[in-house]
Amino acid sequence: MFKYVPNNNNLRTDLQKMLTCFWKEFIFGGHLFALGAACVVAMCSLVFGLPIGMDLLVVTYLIFYPIYLYDYTKGASDDLLTNSLRATYLSGNKKTYIVVAGSFVVLTILFMHYSNCITMLLGFIVLVLGLLYSSYFKQLTKKIIAFKNFFVSTVWALLVLFFFFYYSIPITTAALIMAGFVFTRMVAIQILFDVRDIEGDRKNGLLTIPVVMGDHMEFRLLKCLNIASIALLVISVYFSLLPFVSLSFVPVMFYAFNYIKKVRISMNNYACYLLAAVEPIVWFSAVFFGSNLGKFTLLVSIML
Repeated sequence: MFKYVPNNNNLRTDLQKMLTCFWKEFIFGGHLFALGAACVVAMCSLVFGLPIGMDLLVVTYLIFYPIYLYDYTKGASDDLLTNSLRATYLSGNKKTYIVVAGSFVVLTILFMHYSNCITMLLGFIVLVLGLLYSSYFKQLTKKIIAFKNFFVSTVWALLVLFFFFYYSIPITTAALIMAGFVFTRMVAIQILFDVRDIEGDRKNGLLTIPVVMGDHMEFRLLKCLNIASIALLVISVYFSLLPFVSLSFVPVMFYAFNYIKKVRISMNNYACYLLAAVEPIVWFSAVFFGSNLGKFTLLVSIML
């Protein structure tokens, strides 16, 4: 009598392949930074004690996902030198324009239902500017030193203000300070990515910070930016410009120092670039833990 014996090895192999495909799509397909952008607006909700709906998280995701997917796809040929895995994965990608068009349609529906015309205009401006980055704005770095770093960081900083615009909340000094924090940290993260891409940027004539400074001087700048971003928050809390929970970001400075140190030792340590890429998610995690520290402490005391 025939008896079926499941092949656990094949099942394990299929599962591994599925997880590998999922991981590659998440990292190389633009989802990582889209999730990071959603985490920034969620972080603002926690810092300022304001409610947030799933609609804003989806809107933010759909603004940044097509931006990064389009940028990665357009730059696939240049990435063969510095990020061959992503370039290989995205070669021949045909879904980009479908994603972009679909995002415009869904965003229009969400904006019309949940927000206002001014916010919709701001959201589409961010999306269009992001889509133009790889084909136009990035090339300005050939004339203006570190232009792409400031451009990308400004788009990320606008997320803080976008949160207030979306819910028609007046922009406060605290919001501008938080936008400054996001801008400073994103400048540092973008410079670190330029360390990885230094050979390709030299070949393309881009005046990035690592290309211009050289001799590892960019790592001193990274350390200064790291300290400055946290100092901005500490000083703001001291003068009661930001809530006390903003001090939850302090451990992020040591988190960043760790991957900066490792990249300086080995510029090919790609795990550290991933640690930098997930930093916006770490911001949200730090504030979430900080804002719920009392609850966690109570839970631990009950369990003990």
